[in-house]
Amino acid sequence: MAEQKGGRPVAASQRPTGGDKAIAGKKQYFRRKKVCRFCVEKIDDINYKDTRLLNSFISERGKITPRRISGVCAPHQRRLAAAIKQARNIALLPFSSRLPIEGRERPPREFREPREGREFREPRETPAAAAVPAAGVPAEGRA
Repeated sequence: MAEQKGGRPVAASQRPTGGDKAIAGKKQYFRRKKVCRFCVEKIDDINYKDTRLLNSFISERGKITPRRISGVCAPHQRRLAAAIKQARNIALLPFSSRLPIEGRERPPREFREPREGREFREPRETPAAAAVPAAGVPAEGRA
């Protein structure tokens, strides 16, 4: 709920920010405003071949970091996303990581044990394979 002052909700512009002194015994924390890295360093073009730069804007799962986290301005975020997508398409960057999702790891099919209540069965022979006699073994009915 919104804070109230004299029975009325306080507007967002009138609420204390992190830099203000503590009000009513609550400790306020100062959160520094994020600035665009590209604007500060005066980088005009974001090159898709610069994987070291692009990697810093990708999470460990391979997702593009959002603006609210990275602090990049909107025009640079659009160019950054386009460069990351272009680098992914030509295999300079991965689409996702190889880390397994916790709790969803499964061994390969050939190493899995059968489910409870089922026994392991060898693959069935196809009727065509059973009809062809093996080399050197006389077929039944022939002598």
